[in-house]
Amino acid sequence: HGRWALVVFDTLPCDDRCQANLYSVQQVRLAQGRDARRVERLFIALAPSEERLRTGLAGRYPGLRVLHGTAAAVSTLARDFVTPDGTALDGLAHVYVVDPNGNLVMSYPPGADPSGMRKDLARLLRLSRIG
Repeated sequence: HGRWALVVFDTLPCDDRCQANLYSVQQVRLAQGRDARRVERLFIALAPSEERLRTGLAGRYPGLRVLHGTAAAVSTLARDFVTPDGTALDGLAHVYVVDPNGNLVMSYPPGADPSGMRKDLARLLRLSRIG
């Protein structure tokens, strides 16, 4: 709460598609300039994972928050990330934009153009008085 969030659900170890999503959200956040502090990045592991895998990701993508939980907890959380294509647990590898109040605002499919994400997020940050 209190910040905009770019959220990625995926499994660990993080495959090439997952790495591409994490790199994109890192670049999108950095491109926001002084507003970058209003945005955080979250990676939610779909299965309990080893500590070394989580810390490896956090080391590769500084500032990335890597979260995991039981299958039931992640499943409950994923129900809030529903798009016309399905939920976050359907292997969609979407990037989700969540507002500071916890509302799902947008989602992008894997391989989405990062410049489009950057522009959309910049517009949201400019027009928003929250976060």
